[in-house]
Amino acid sequence: MNGQYASLLVALPLISAFFVPLIKGLGGRVIKYYLALITALQAGVAAWVFKTVYSTGKPIIVMAGGWRPPVGIDLYIGHFAALFVLIVALVSFFMAILSFDSVSTEPTDKYAMLFLLLMLGATGMMATGDIFNLFVFMEITSITAYALTAYNKTGEAAEAAMKYIVLGGIGSSFFLIGIALIYGSTGTLNMAQLAQLAGSINPTVVKVGLSLLVFGLAVEAELFPLNAWAPDAYQAAPHPVTAMFSAFVVKAGLYALARLVYLFSHAAGWDFILKLLVIMATLTVFAAEFSALRQRDVKRMIAYSSISQVGLIALALSVGSQLGVQAGVFHMVNHAVVKTLLFLTVGYVGVKVGGTGIENFSGLGRKMPLTAFALTVGALAAVGIPLFNIFWSKVWIIIASIEQGYAWEAGVVLAASVVEAVYYLRLIHTMWFGGWDGMRIRESLPLGTIALFLVLLILAIGVYPNPFWTLAKSAGTDIFNVSRYIANVPLMGVGP
Repeated sequence: MNGQYASLLVALPLISAFFVPLIKGLGGRVIKYYLALITALQAGVAAWVFKTVYSTGKPIIVMAGGWRPPVGIDLYIGHFAALFVLIVALVSFFMAILSFDSVSTEPTDKYAMLFLLLMLGATGMMATGDIFNLFVFMEITSITAYALTAYNKTGEAAEAAMKYIVLGGIGSSFFLIGIALIYGSTGTLNMAQLAQLAGSINPTVVKVGLSLLVFGLAVEAELFPLNAWAPDAYQAAPHPVTAMFSAFVVKAGLYALARLVYLFSHAAGWDFILKLLVIMATLTVFAAEFSALRQRDVKRMIAYSSISQVGLIALALSVGSQLGVQAGVFHMVNHAVVKTLLFLTVGYVGVKVGGTGIENFSGLGRKMPLTAFALTVGALAAVGIPLFNIFWSKVWIIIASIEQGYAWEAGVVLAASVVEAVYYLRLIHTMWFGGWDGMRIRESLPLGTIALFLVLLILAIGVYPNPFWTLAKSAGTDIFNVSRYIANVPLMGVGP
């Protein structure tokens, strides 16, 4: 195989989505099997790309039509994209399996098409090397997310989708205006060439243009003040879609944010952007944590918890050091694993008992012991208890913050963990010590297997963090080391 096969990461879900109408006459069950098959194939391609990039140490660059950038469009699959495209594919496969039990609303063919296009959009955002195509993939992600939020056809789902559409439209407008300002100043949209020219761009253009890009991406990255859509959308969307939002849609937004910010690291006025990001991230953490504390619906509580963790990632990225970016990427990996497990188990409980209110989790330890065990592990990991994966990424965020003189950022991480402990321990107590109605529920073997796999992964990272920290360091360096990024992209007129 050569590098051009990596284009299947974009082509496979796109083409497969438009084949769905051809098989819809075979019934919803067949469509769900088709969805599982395509996501499994995507995971296979992503695993090959991951192995290739990490074994060779070199990115895979796909040039559309053979034209070298900036004239042609390119896909840049470096260490970060290779790692997270694999996460996107695996989570999509897991959620395709969950869809068998949790998605019954018709039309199933529309659900499958939107599901595949959501996977496509997030993958494209992480792989593109061009900011206009970043906008295109962001719009694919957003539009499919709007539709999937409303998929259950309830009043709450329609309201949540409308909030998402309004805020998403504002974010898209900001992003497009930011692109126009930067293109007007530089004459290019290629990321590597923008990084080359960053030092010569007018500081005012950098501050205004990059600020608009940051606000535009804040919708997908779930950063304050453009994250008001997220709790309602997480609660109203089908359970598999909620997990996808948390596990990789938000990660695509965070990656795009970090990539664009660090591309301009040599521009005058760059420090202003970092300060803006610090303010947004800090407000995100505090608003989300105290909102989670008040929730009586477990799915909504975990949604707020997820938003708070995203704020911590943004804080790590705003430190401005390589260690900070690496710690932020490590937290992104850990967050993806933990929130996939939490939304998987909470969604499954919602399907089996008819809701995700806290009262539905009373006595769950005796009613659904395997699910309760997995949910307990996920909750303890989210708090940051030692021997669980998130503990290590929080430690590295604290170290990176202190090294850069941001001791208060370390304080934010610790304060958030204390608040998280309150509401997650409340949930654990309800599951294991709450009243039990004597009923036992037969648990799904496929979903139980996936949950146990995620539990083992959480514990493996918690007990043996070094291999995973090494992966995160490589991915973080891919974002931070702009000069290497420029050197890797075969710009027309540059190099051999």
